[in-house]
Amino acid sequence: MQKIETQIRDTYYKAYRDALEQQLNEDQFDWVCKLHREIVIRLCQLIPKRQDLHDKIAENMDPVIFKQMLESKTYRPEDFVKLVQYVFGWIKKLCAPVRDAEIDASLNRLFGMMQNRATLGKLVPEFVFSVHKHLDQIDEDLNSDKSKELKSLLKK
Repeated sequence: MQKIETQIRDTYYKAYRDALEQQLNEDQFDWVCKLHREIVIRLCQLIPKRQDLHDKIAENMDPVIFKQMLESKTYRPEDFVKLVQYVFGWIKKLCAPVRDAEIDASLNRLFGMMQNRATLGKLVPEFVFSVHKHLDQIDEDLNSDKSKELKSLLKK
């Protein structure tokens, strides 16, 4: 049963990546803009009650400017590098130190793809999947039993 689940998940992820790549290659940006906004929201959810940081993230990842740059074809490779560094910078700040090696591996994979001149259609799905994987891990770590125990001890 595990093998079938893995096969279904892998097929789903491949189809997702392929569809996103196709849309980017056809200059259809609505989906990638929604994914960009989702990353902003998820980052902000990890730092509740800090409107100042929410504003900072929203300013650095402005969805309206992002969409305008894509549509006007003024979004450059260096803009993507800045986005990757910014998002992964936040992920590293928010994650447990034990996760640093995994995060560095994701960054190295993305930067390797950039050095090999991968298209935006290849880079963006890799970026999106990596970011969500790490954000999911942060959520899991925050909601683990050990984390809940520690929080209850700190309240006493």
